[in-house]
Amino acid sequence: MHSLHFKGSDFAWSHTPPHESQLDFYIIPNKPHKTRCRCKTCGATVASYNSDTKCWSVWGSQLKRNASSEIEAWDLVKPTAHMFYGTRMLDIPDDLGKWEGYENRSTRLG
Repeated sequence: MHSLHFKGSDFAWSHTPPHESQLDFYIIPNKPHKTRCRCKTCGATVASYNSDTKCWSVWGSQLKRNASSEIEAWDLVKPTAHMFYGTRMLDIPDDLGKWEGYENRSTRLG
């Protein structure tokens, strides 16, 4: 899964409040520190908030795209590393760092 991680202070929803009108917020019992957000229209998970790390994770497929299907503001959201690379489904041949967990907070794999 491709996701982007943001400090809580760097994250904002692009739709107007109240967010509960468009999103369901739910917590999985075995991960009470994570609040997940699901679209009320299609049911897709779009993001999650981790109260332990105070960070948001946003699924890459949910990023806003222009008429040519290019991700908007690419320079702000382009990848800087591959995290949780030990659980990858395929090798990614690029020059970005590969990390066992979070970038700069876990073992670097490559």
